[in-house]
Amino acid sequence: MTEQQIIAWLTLSMTPRLSGVKLQKIVEYLSPLEVLNLSRKELYDLNFTDLQVRHLTEQPNANVERCLEWMSRSGNHLLVCADENHYPSLLKEIPCYPPLLFVQGDIAALSSNQVGIVGSRNSSQDGLYITRQFATELTQLGITVTSGLALGVDGHAHQACLEQRGTTIAVLGSGFDYLYPKPHKHLAARIKETGALVSEFPPFYPPRAYNFPRRNRIISGLSVGVLVVEAAAKSGSLITARFALEQGRDVYAVPGSVLNPNAMGCNNLIRDGAVLVRNAQDIVQEMRGLIDWSQTQQQGLGLSAPSELKHNVKCEPESDLTQALLNLLGDKPTAVDFLAQSTHLPVNQVMMQLLELELKGLVASVGGGYIRLRGS
Repeated sequence: MTEQQIIAWLTLSMTPRLSGVKLQKIVEYLSPLEVLNLSRKELYDLNFTDLQVRHLTEQPNANVERCLEWMSRSGNHLLVCADENHYPSLLKEIPCYPPLLFVQGDIAALSSNQVGIVGSRNSSQDGLYITRQFATELTQLGITVTSGLALGVDGHAHQACLEQRGTTIAVLGSGFDYLYPKPHKHLAARIKETGALVSEFPPFYPPRAYNFPRRNRIISGLSVGVLVVEAAAKSGSLITARFALEQGRDVYAVPGSVLNPNAMGCNNLIRDGAVLVRNAQDIVQEMRGLIDWSQTQQQGLGLSAPSELKHNVKCEPESDLTQALLNLLGDKPTAVDFLAQSTHLPVNQVMMQLLELELKGLVASVGGGYIRLRGS
C-alpha cells in the first residue's frame, strides 16, 4: 500500500463524528483515496457535514502526520482492513470491524488461533489461580492467549502465557502514547517481544471509559472462543461474552459457588448456554470445529461458521433504553455518567447500549461523551 493510500485511510478513519457503519458503507463503493479526491460539493452530496468536509479537504492533517511519525519507528505497524495479506481475516467477519489496527510486535500473531480470556479486575485468589492454570495449559497446547491488559484476570492471563514462552496478544482501550493501566507498562513491553499489542485508536488517543467496551469486541473478534473466568453479575467481562455470542464465537465459563458474588456472571452464562469448562482440554475439544473454520477463512474459502457451535443465549431487546438514550442525546457531547444517572442504570449497561447504537450508526463517541447522529 502506498503512502498516499495510507494517508487517505488515516484521514477518513479520523473524520470527526463519522460512524463506523457509514465508513464501511462508503468504502464499499469508493476507496479512501477516491474520497479525498472528491470536490466539496460531491462530499456534501454524500451527506458529509461541514466539519467533516473541512477535515477531508484541509491538508496537511496534523493528526495524520503524528500517525505517520509513529509508524516510522521500528516495530510499529498499521494494518488496514483492505489488506487481505495481513489484516486478521477472522476479525473482519464481525459487524463494524475496526478499519485500522495500530500494532506493536508480531502482526502474524493476529492471525493465529486465539482464545480470549477475560474476568474481574478485582478477582479472588482462586480466580487468579484458575486464570493462570487455563492460560498455561492453552499455551502448552499451542493456543495464543488474547486479553485486555487490565488488572486482575487479564494481566495474570498474559503473564502465565509469557512464563511458558507462548504468544499472547493485548488489545488496548487507548493509543500507545497513553498505555493503560500504567502498572502494566513492563508487562506490555514483554508482550510485544513475542506477541502483539493492538489498538484501533491512534497513538495519541487517551484512555476513556467508553473505549473499553469497544475494545472488548476486538478481543472476541480476534478469538475463536472466549473464556470468562470470574465475573460479577454486572461485570464488564460479560460485554465481551455478549459480543462473542453475537459474532458466532463459543463462550466458555468457569463455574463458581452460588454464594460467591464474583461467580454470578459465569454461573448465569452457563445457565443461558455457555460451555462449562474445567480445564483447557475442555475448551480445545469444544472449539475444534471453529478452529477448522477459522483456518478455512484464512485460506479464503469463505465458509460459514458451524451453526451447532452457536449458543442460544438470551439477549433481551432493550428498546425502551434505546429510545431513552436517544432522547437524552443531541449535537453536544453528553457524558456517560450523566446518561447513567438519568436512566437510573449501571454505567456498564448504558455503555453497552451506546456501543450497539454506535455500531448501528445512530450515535457517535466524541471527546466528552456521545452525540446523536443526524437522522437517528
